[in-house]
Amino acid sequence: MKTTLFQNHDQKAIRILLKEIGRYRYDRELERQGFGDQKPLTMSGFYLEANESCTFLCYKYPSRIIVKIMRVDEFMQIPKEGWRRLG
Repeated sequence: MKTTLFQNHDQKAIRILLKEIGRYRYDRELERQGFGDQKPLTMSGFYLEANESCTFLCYKYPSRIIVKIMRVDEFMQIPKEGWRRLG
């Protein structure tokens, strides 16, 4: 059975979500995945990805490496609009 994916690239909403997450937790998650020394420098690569069971904060580096930084289901600032269905 294929999983339905949705993406949201609303930079303003993602910036608000990042503020809610906080620097400490964000840095900790990047460090845990081995990207602590290669932190994203711009907002343009951030996006949210969701399926039926969870939502992730993701980043696509200019080298085309995609990192699912963390699950964000528990946060209040997940945008309600701007989602696009993939596939």
